[in-house]
Amino acid sequence: MRTPLAWLNLWHDKSRTATALAGTAFAVILVLLQLGFFKSVLFTATILYDQVDFDVVITSVRYRQMLKTGYFDKQRLTQAAEVPEVRNALPLSVSLQLYRNPETGKKRSILLVGIDPRRHYLKMVTREQVQTVLQPDRVLLDLDSRPEYGPRYVGLQSEIGDRRVQVTGLFHLGCGFGADGTVVTSDETFANFFYPRTINQISLGLLQLNEGADVEATVGKLRATLPADVVVQSRAEFLAQEERYWTVKTSVGIIFGMGVVVALMVGTAIVYQVLAADIAKRMPEYATLKAMGYSSGYLTSVILTQAAVIGAIGFVPGWILACGIYAVTRAQANIRMEMGIVMPCIVFVLSVLMCCVSGLASLRKVHSAAPAELFT
Repeated sequence: MRTPLAWLNLWHDKSRTATALAGTAFAVILVLLQLGFFKSVLFTATILYDQVDFDVVITSVRYRQMLKTGYFDKQRLTQAAEVPEVRNALPLSVSLQLYRNPETGKKRSILLVGIDPRRHYLKMVTREQVQTVLQPDRVLLDLDSRPEYGPRYVGLQSEIGDRRVQVTGLFHLGCGFGADGTVVTSDETFANFFYPRTINQISLGLLQLNEGADVEATVGKLRATLPADVVVQSRAEFLAQEERYWTVKTSVGIIFGMGVVVALMVGTAIVYQVLAADIAKRMPEYATLKAMGYSSGYLTSVILTQAAVIGAIGFVPGWILACGIYAVTRAQANIRMEMGIVMPCIVFVLSVLMCCVSGLASLRKVHSAAPAELFT
């Protein structure tokens, strides 16, 4: 039975091993946080649209993303409803407005959502709550909005834009990277906030198809039927476009994506320095092993085993600390942060690979020198 040299090397110099583990844990924390924020970007990009069941969406040709929708004539929904495959045609209007904190008087942008109050199609609010916004200047307020918006309770009076409003219901949705809070109101009240825009000018048309209807075929039929001032997409196409905007076309997704790369580079550099220093310190021992007939492959396996152990063990404290930071972020920022199972497994593999790459890079001197030269 061979001596477990890799384990003994790690145990012999505890301070150096601790440094390598700390570097690995630091990289794991950074990677998990960056991936968590990136995943949160994907979730919040479609957080509102996930609250509606629809198969096809109609948008203005000026639509860019949820906060820059443009608008089109509601008549397009009437025309779309005439297609046999369409079961329901639902209007949705979305835009930003200023909400006044009733306690401090400070104003802050909030996402304003306008719906047809005669129909119930937003999952986050109840049918009874929707009925309350039939009256002018009545709104429903998100309980999970940022604390900066002030108190939230039924009967609260505040201001949105230049209009006085009353809160008639509360719901749970959560913040996103585009908006810190959400208010739901009727399409009529929504239009009043953006005069001279009218109730017949909407942001999106959400179409529910009959059971068994072919989505792609219906999309093609609608594109041929409706004028060129609107764009017709399937739900999958539309949501993918929204996610692509936030992850590719804005700095948010790019920053978090680059953060993963930087974290891995930092971890690799730290582990490389530790392993290279360990090899330099043990050059006489490695020279003796080569002189005794041990192959370069054996020395490689020793170093790679050390690296893999550092990556595997260093992952554990990094993962535990990241879980704690996730919990704090959820509580303080009201942003959905979920690690799940797949992400830690991927990061565990990356942690081991990162350390193994460092191990391979640190082996060059051992392989390039003859046994006799290693003693000099």
